[in-house]
Amino acid sequence: MSSTESLTQKWLRHNVQPYANRDRVYIDVDSVLTRFPTLRPKSDVYTYDDGRTQLLLCVHGLLPISFRGASYNIPIAAWVTRDYPREPPIAYVVPTNDMLVKAGKYIDVSGRCSVEFLQHWERKSEGCSLLALLEAMQHQFSREPPVYAKPPAHATAPTSPRPMRQMTPDRPAVPPKPAASVYSSPGTHQPQIVTTSPPIQSASPGTPGSVSEPSPPPRPPVDALPPQYRTSYAAPPIPPSYAIPAARILSYSSHQDAQAHAFSSASPVSLPASTPAPPRPPPPSSIATSTNQAPFQPSSDRPAPQQPRTATVNLLDEDAPEAQIPPVTFAPPPRPPNPELLHLHEKVYHKVTSELSSLSQALVLDAERLRAHQTDLLAGEPAIRDEMARLEAVRDVCCNVAGRMKRSVQQGEINIAELRRKGDPEVDELICSTTIVHNQLITLVAEDSAIEDTIYHLHRALNSGRIDLERFLRSTRLLAEEQFMKRALIEKIQEGMPTGILST
Repeated sequence: MSSTESLTQKWLRHNVQPYANRDRVYIDVDSVLTRFPTLRPKSDVYTYDDGRTQLLLCVHGLLPISFRGASYNIPIAAWVTRDYPREPPIAYVVPTNDMLVKAGKYIDVSGRCSVEFLQHWERKSEGCSLLALLEAMQHQFSREPPVYAKPPAHATAPTSPRPMRQMTPDRPAVPPKPAASVYSSPGTHQPQIVTTSPPIQSASPGTPGSVSEPSPPPRPPVDALPPQYRTSYAAPPIPPSYAIPAARILSYSSHQDAQAHAFSSASPVSLPASTPAPPRPPPPSSIATSTNQAPFQPSSDRPAPQQPRTATVNLLDEDAPEAQIPPVTFAPPPRPPNPELLHLHEKVYHKVTSELSSLSQALVLDAERLRAHQTDLLAGEPAIRDEMARLEAVRDVCCNVAGRMKRSVQQGEINIAELRRKGDPEVDELICSTTIVHNQLITLVAEDSAIEDTIYHLHRALNSGRIDLERFLRSTRLLAEEQFMKRALIEKIQEGMPTGILST
């Protein structure tokens, strides 16, 4: 180990010992750390899709990319397998809390990368390296970023009525009747301060119970009215087909609790759309007598919206308006969802989706492996049956050979027992015959063979020049005559012997 190695290199050299190609792993990881300073090594347990766990070396950190002229850092993690470089590394995009994985052609929802470089790794692994893989990922991510910013979670605020603000009265309110009515005769009550409620949404066709409050029409200035009309100036007419509950129109201060109770207990007010507005009658004398009261000063905080004037209804001439106004019921607004619950639902949904994706991938791999096993088993059945038939034929042949061998052994044992029973033969019985004729025949055959050998050696002596031709011819003629006589005697003896003895 070199003394100039850094602490990271020493740690790396120590942790690559379990690898088969530890030198190659050390060189490739060290080149990656030199090329990308934002990456760091670590040793951690990796869990495969089939549930296996293994302690692997991981290079993790930020991978710089350039997208549309801007620089970004993509968090990644590359796990170096034990069979590296024969097997490719396992690369993941690890999004932060404010990022989401953008699933595409080369990346799944779990963040695992499968760029083209990884797809061609096994075919030519000797020319691939971890640094080349990260550069290929950098090039691919620069064209198509694998993550995007998580959209902000908009919490849905519960819809509640807007607080009613105190308004300076533009006109005196109509005092209620003694019988819990919202209207009374003029001159019997002082003008009261009126507040407005949030506008009610307009009713859509076919939707009962949804009513909106229209903005009031323009009113003439109070200073331009005669004194007898200032204190009893009636409210503008309510447009037809609208129902306004008295409890939501008027709101009073704490010193007017009694009148607020009368207004809140009154029934809703509604005017029919088909009834034309009668002309306003002249004010009675009782109104004129009330001019000694303080004049009403209109509010100047904001001008009233200019709207076309509509027909007015003299509510003071109606004896019992609540008897003519049908009650209108309002459906309560729906309860808004809890934003915390929505956020929790979203987190649970993303968690379940991620786990489901990983489980689906594991199940797909298991299914493919099981299908491969099934294919092998189905293809192996005919081969097994063929091998069984061949082995059965070999077994039959072996049984036949074993039967014949068993019979031969039994016959040999019988012969051995018979020979043992007879005992060892004499030497003369093996060489000599039991009769004179047979002994003579044996002697003649031996002499015939000896004469033939003698003639052969004489011929060799003639060729070598040891004897001359005359001597050779004389000796050969004598030996031939003797051999002829012996062979004639042999044939004569054979003719006189029985056939069974000759064959034996």
